[in-house]
Amino acid sequence: MKVALVTGAAKGIGRAITQAFADDGWKVVAVDREAGTLEELAQRHGDSLVVIADDISGRAANQRVVASALEHFGRLDAAVGNAGINLEKSIDETTEEEIDGLIAVNIKALIYLAQAVHGPLAETAGSFTVVASKTGLVAQLGTPVYNATKGAAVQLARGLALDWARENVRVNALCPGIVDTPMLDRFIDSAPDPKQARREFAQQQPLGRLASPEECASVALFLSSPAASFVTGVALPVDGGFTAQ
Repeated sequence: MKVALVTGAAKGIGRAITQAFADDGWKVVAVDREAGTLEELAQRHGDSLVVIADDISGRAANQRVVASALEHFGRLDAAVGNAGINLEKSIDETTEEEIDGLIAVNIKALIYLAQAVHGPLAETAGSFTVVASKTGLVAQLGTPVYNATKGAAVQLARGLALDWARENVRVNALCPGIVDTPMLDRFIDSAPDPKQARREFAQQQPLGRLASPEECASVALFLSSPAASFVTGVALPVDGGFTAQ
């Protein structure tokens, strides 16, 4: 039996990751503030998928969800820190509250999750995958604080990979490009010409299209699998060639 914990599991990439692990036969603990949207998956997979509603931006919440995973399944083989938020504002427009919110979810929550999963993953020689972004590797216009948090997420993964290597715990960062998710849909729908905005987003990636959440999920599953047993400390772009430009 293999057990995975996925945060930010309710929508987009996180939901696809949850589904990919469950379809591959893993037991999954899926965590999100909006956990109700996961009930369909929970019904489909029965006792193999446990849904937890919690805000994992604090240390105590991360400790709770890991303890719950161990209570349900007795072990932890993989953790995927996917919870994250975006902010498209210039540095001058960004408020103190917005800065604190981005840091809390995109950085501190990952650190607290790492603290909580370290011991259980060391017992199983498991893996920890941080879902960062292409903006953790190259900056983009109009999102400076978001860029900074995703760069920090990549460096956290690299640092943990070195610190945990002797325990045979692998740590990697998955760096998606522009993915067809509800978050992107909200931004596109607010544009003056949504169809043109969608085309422009697709054209930014050399492959000429948006990524699907499932394409990112398959990489998360790979990084957590024996097929990636000698892969650690990697920031892996899933970006249609964006960062190769």
